[in-house]
Parts: sequence; C-alpha cells; structure tokens
Amino acid sequence: MPHHLLGRPSASWKRTHVFLVILFWMWRLSVGNPGGPRVLWIRKLNRRLQGFSPWQIIVSTLTAVYAVRNLDKIVGLGSPEPLAHLYSPSYYRATWIATGLDAGFTTAMSVKPKWLRDICSVLFSIYYIIYANEGDEKLRRFRAVPTVEMFRTTWEKTSNPYLRVLSSAPSIAFYRRIVLPRPSSSQYDRPITVHVYFAAPVLQLHNCTDLILDFPGGGFVAMTPEHHEERLRTWALRTGKAVLAVDYGKAPEYPYPFAMDECFDLYRLLAESSGRCIGMSGKDFNVILSGDSAGAALAVGVMVKILQYNQSLPATSPSSAKLELPAALVLSYAVLDFNFTSWMSPDNLRVLRSEQSTGNLPGLRELASQKNHLQHVSPLSMIERKHSGGSQAKRRGLKRGRSWKDALMDLAANASPTEGTSAPLWSASASAEKDRRAAAVAMKRKSSVRSFEVRTADESEFWADEESDECDSVKEEDRPLEERVRYVYKESPQQERDSAETSSEQHLHICLERQQEELSEAVQQANVKAVTLVTRGHGLGRGKGKEPEPIGTRLTMTSRVGYFQDRIISPSMMRAMAILYIGPHRNPDFATDYFLSPILTPATLLAQFPPLLMQCGEKDPFVDDTVIFAGRVREAKRARKKELDRKVGGGSAKGGVGDGLRMSHACEDAEMKLLQAERDRLARETEDDWVQMVLFKDWSHGYLQMMTLMKEAKDVVEDLADWIEDAFVRYAWKERGWEESGGKKRGVARSRRRGETDDSGATFIARKRLSGSGGESFDRQSSVSSEPGEVGMPRGGNGGQRISEVELMRRRRLLDAHMFEGPAT
Repeated sequence: MPHHLLGRPSASWKRTHVFLVILFWMWRLSVGNPGGPRVLWIRKLNRRLQGFSPWQIIVSTLTAVYAVRNLDKIVGLGSPEPLAHLYSPSYYRATWIATGLDAGFTTAMSVKPKWLRDICSVLFSIYYIIYANEGDEKLRRFRAVPTVEMFRTTWEKTSNPYLRVLSSAPSIAFYRRIVLPRPSSSQYDRPITVHVYFAAPVLQLHNCTDLILDFPGGGFVAMTPEHHEERLRTWALRTGKAVLAVDYGKAPEYPYPFAMDECFDLYRLLAESSGRCIGMSGKDFNVILSGDSAGAALAVGVMVKILQYNQSLPATSPSSAKLELPAALVLSYAVLDFNFTSWMSPDNLRVLRSEQSTGNLPGLRELASQKNHLQHVSPLSMIERKHSGGSQAKRRGLKRGRSWKDALMDLAANASPTEGTSAPLWSASASAEKDRRAAAVAMKRKSSVRSFEVRTADESEFWADEESDECDSVKEEDRPLEERVRYVYKESPQQERDSAETSSEQHLHICLERQQEELSEAVQQANVKAVTLVTRGHGLGRGKGKEPEPIGTRLTMTSRVGYFQDRIISPSMMRAMAILYIGPHRNPDFATDYFLSPILTPATLLAQFPPLLMQCGEKDPFVDDTVIFAGRVREAKRARKKELDRKVGGGSAKGGVGDGLRMSHACEDAEMKLLQAERDRLARETEDDWVQMVLFKDWSHGYLQMMTLMKEAKDVVEDLADWIEDAFVRYAWKERGWEESGGKKRGVARSRRRGETDDSGATFIARKRLSGSGGESFDRQSSVSSEPGEVGMPRGGNGGQRISEVELMRRRRLLDAHMFEGPAT
C-alpha cells in the first residue's frame, strides 16, 4: 500500500518495504515483551494459546491466513473465471505447467552464475506450479513490458540441463550441426547454420532423396532447432527421411527481412545442389517445407520467393535454371498477418512529426520520443530512457578500474605539453577525441554485421579500449534495442521519401475501402437484427417450441482480440515481437507488404502454391490467419482453374486472376501444352488436394512444444509425420509432371508404398498400426488412398478433437451469448 500512497509503483521500493517489515517484526520479537503489547486482549489471548503446541499454532495460523485471503470465495463473492470453459482439460493442464515454468525462469533470470541460475529456475518453477495464481500474476507483470531476454529465457527453457533430463526426445543415429556458405549472388555474408537429423545410419544419407526442411518458430526473436528437438527427432524416426532445421538470425540483432532471405538462400543451396551440400545423393531432390508459428510465416515467404525467382528468369533460360518447387507445405498455427490495429497510420505519423518539428504544443517532443519503441530495453516501454548507458552504471555504483593502459596514457599526456605549461589530465582536446571515438563506435555498431568485420591493428586497439569502457559497465541486455541491431539495410533518402509517400497513399485508399465495406456490412446486420426483433415481438415466423438463437457479438471480431487472455501469447507479446522483428530502420506498409504479412500474397502467386496442410488450435489468437489464408488459396485455385478453362477453350480471359496468361492467337504450341497440362492437373484435383485444414477443439498456440506435457500433442506430431510421408509419395511426382508421362511413374509411386526399394537404395517402410479412438486397430497406410483425387487427412486416435470451419464460426458466434441472456424465470 505505501507505493499506492506515493502514487508511483516501484520494484525497488516494494523490495525495501518487504525488508523493513521483516526487520521490524524481528526487532519486536527479540526486544519486545514475550507476552505481547498491552493492546486490547492480546495478552489474554497469548496466555490461552500457551496450552497449544507450536505445531498447532503454526498450522492454525497458516489456515487462518489462507481463509482470510479467500474470504470472498467462501462467502460467494468471487469474480468469474474467464478460463473456465476456454481450453480442454489436457491443454489447460499443460499451460498450467508451462506458466509455472515461465514464471520460475523469469524470476531467476538475473541470477548469476549460470549453474546457480539453472538450479534456481527449477526451484522457483516448482513453487509457481504449486502456487499457480502467484505464477500467473508474476508472469503477467513480466509480459506487460517484455524484453528480448524474457522471450529467450522463457521459450528456450528446454536448454536447462535439469529439464532436458525430463525430455522425451527419442534418440536417432545421426545428428549434426552444419555451417553452410551463402550463395554467391546473396547480399549477405553471414553463413547459414543448420541442424541435420537422420534416423538411419549416416551412410544411408548418401542415398536419400527426400528432405523435410523445417523453419522453427519462436516469435522471430528466440528458439533454435535445439528447442524443437522432440518434434524433429520424432519426424526423422517415424518417416525415415532426413530432417533439416535452420537456425536463422533472430531479431532484434537481425531484423526483417534477414531471416526470410537467409531461409531462401538455404533453399537455393539445397535445390541447386540437389541436397549434396548436406550429404544427400544429389540424383533427385524432393523437399517439403514445414514451420510452426513464426516459422510458418517464413515457410510461406520462402515459397513466394521461389515463385518470384522462377518468374524473374528470362524466357530463354533452360528449365534446369528454375528452382524445383516443394512437394507440399506443412504450416502449424501460422502467424501470417502483421496488420495489427495498434499500428499508427502513415498520415497520423506524418502529422505527429510535423507538429513535433514546429514545436507549437508543449510536451509533444517528449511524446514523439516515446513513440520510438526501440530506444528502450523493452519494445513496449513508454518510460523515457536516460541519456546514456553510463548513467545506469553510475546509479548502480559501477566504476571501471584503472588499467596499465590508462597509466601509459597518463604518462604520455604529461609528457606532451609545451614547456612552461602543464596540460590537465582530461583536457578539451582529450574530451573531443573521446567524443570522436564514441561517435565512431556508434557508426561501426550500426554499419553492418560486426561479427565478420576485418579490423586493422589500430582498430583492434581502439575496439578493445571501447569494450572495456562500455561492456564492463553496461551489459548487453541493458542496452537499448536499436544499439543491439547487427545488420542495417541501407536505403537512400530519396527512396525513403518516395516509398513513404507511395505507402501513405496506398494505405489511405485501402483503409477507406475497408471502412466502407465494414460500414455497409454493419448497416445490413443492423437491418436484419431490427426486422428479426420486431418479428419476434409480434410472434411472427416463430415455430412452436423453437428457441431463439443467441446473439453473438464476435462474428466480426478478430481472434487476436477475441482471445486476448490467451495463456501462451498475450497481446503485449504480439506487439513486442512485431516491433522487434521489423527493427528500427524500416517503416513497411502493413496493408501491402505480403512478405511481412503473407496473408496478403497476390492471388496469382497463391494459385501456384503446392498442396498445403494447415493446423491450428480453435482458441489460438492466430486462428483467423489460418482460416483466411486457406480460403484465399482455394479462391485463387478456383479462379485459376476457370481462367485456364477459358484460355484453353478459346474463350475470353477478361477479369480473371490469370490476366497475365492472355496470349495472342499466334502463341506457341509449347505454351499451350503447358496450359493444357496445368488445366488437366487442376481438373483431376479436388479442393482438399489444394488445402487441408485441421482445427483442434479447445486448443490454442504452441501445442507442438508440449509433447512431454500432452499425449495428444505427441499424437499430433506423429500424425504430421505420417502425412508428410504420404505427401512425398502423392505430391512429389505431381510437381515434376510425372502424371503426363503415363502410368509408368505412377506404378513406381505405388510400389514404394508397399515397402519396395527404388534404384537409389532408399527403402520405404510400411506404416505402424495404431489404435483408434474406439479401440479398434486400423492401418494409417490403408486409410489413405494413393489416387490423385483422394486425400489422406491426418488422423489419429488421441490426436485432439477436430472441428470444421463451420463449427468454428458457430462456436465463435455463440461464445459471448451469455451477455444477452435475460434473467432466469
């Protein structure tokens, strides 16, 4: 309560308050009267309590304290529980343990050294798992102003040696961390780090032709393949394929689009070498891209870059110059939309800058400086930061000790003055030189990737002195985010002005169109609602015994807003990750940049996507991204199919998605044959061949990371492995045009499913037999047909309950219906 009276909550004051209370009562117990003070009936009560044992007094006191703290629940005045029916029991139990672990690890985040921090993290986690409410409150405070270290500490907790003992990751025959060079045409020079998982002996890797290329999630700021090992090892063991996961550069050190470009460079290396760069056969190369959360966004971005790369090649280029398309994409709870409503529009930002420059309004300059989120340690902090990191060191009482180098500099300074004068130790010239060096340090820090700079001997001395001045006083996690950036994208001022003006006009036009569409829909909904209420009031159109359908206000509410109380991804974490990923040097147009928001990918590109499998939890804040992206892919495929029908049939191609396909009557036969083949392929396929979407009832985000905590999550990972194995057989030969070569290749594909060996020596093993939910035994292999038009949906006995898109929308509409229910009669 004291900090409430002072009007400024402070963590240091709370700590001081706790110490003062403890010291006060220790002093009272040591020097005070053992019978208690002469206040009311305290001494009389003390004499009565002498008849009880110390154990009885302690237990009864703790029980009384517990009863007082929960008095509102005892008398029935407790607050409603918002998570009462939000999650399934198994998922809620998993999030309970995950929340306790996160609270414990964040509490021990500042403990040094590392061995002690690892022990304290486990001990604190046990405490917060037992006292779950305290764990929720502790984590809520950390997530309110998240930092990069908080993200990495909580999400990379599986690197703790004591937790790794409890991990259920299976053992495999081959695992290696490999560093690959960039392609010669890449604009980056930072090598690519990948992790290879292979269940068979390493010699069989040279005969392997199928690869699972995984982009691990982690909010673009944390987590490496080592923190996804349970899933990756399970896939390698269950499919028998090679699994390759990339450790891409994380924000804020490597902001957008560094990670996406790095993943695309890796795909180019693999495709151009047919996998020889990681030890595969090189004779044939089939790849399936997979990703979860942020990794799914990277997978979609890489797919778009592949299509654009092939389109950018000259028409005279040989077919071998094009990159082979992936056989399929597997996306789990994908983050595909960065167009949050919390972003300030370019027009409003322009007005704010204009008013700031004029200086008309007092305090506006301070307000504008607070909008620079990357000048703080946390991207969501709105508190003004001190001028320099040195001030923090002064507040903490840190002081750099004098070294032998300082003594030599002092001697040189004393010997340099002219005769008859004595220069002070820190003269004006020395101060100017120090300022010049500090400016040079700032420029070097923001120039490029510091890890790969070649320095001269003089620069090495200078940088060594700078490290001793700064790094000894200010730790890396205490620096502002803009100083932690290691890669800066250069852009001319004119390009920045042109792009800003263009993005402002486009964004304003799109916003106005969307606003008009939303207002029109609102008017129609209001008219329908009014007519319905009037009709019901007069008793018209109402059948006997038919209850009125509850009104749902979440019909047009986004999942990010609807599930803002999510226990895995909170709104503050979403905003922080977005700010960190974009970085301090870019102001993208969130309404048009489809690499940042893949949900905006043009339909002409979506129509060329390979088969997709998209999975997500029903209560995931990003479930809308999955549903909308799947719908857009289906729409693009349908439009492409109609366009090809008109083009091949000689009709007009006016107004379709494939306007770029218009050709003159004298077009070459080769192009017409390609269009004919594409139309035939789309005609044989169903919409389930294009996109398969699985929604898990009462689940949210991150369930693939809960294999140890949820048996259902382990079943889902195994189902994904089975789908991937089927996709290599069903879709790989389609992408290479094998269906046009007759039944020869089809027969090969079917023979592989029966466990035969192809010429490369790779053996295709038959599926395991698993038990279904009803207790009967079924073969996953036999439940999936190999015909092109039939699709094998991932299924499993205990892999979570699936729901359809229609059921998802119905449940979303009815979720808030309790607000409109009248009193019980």
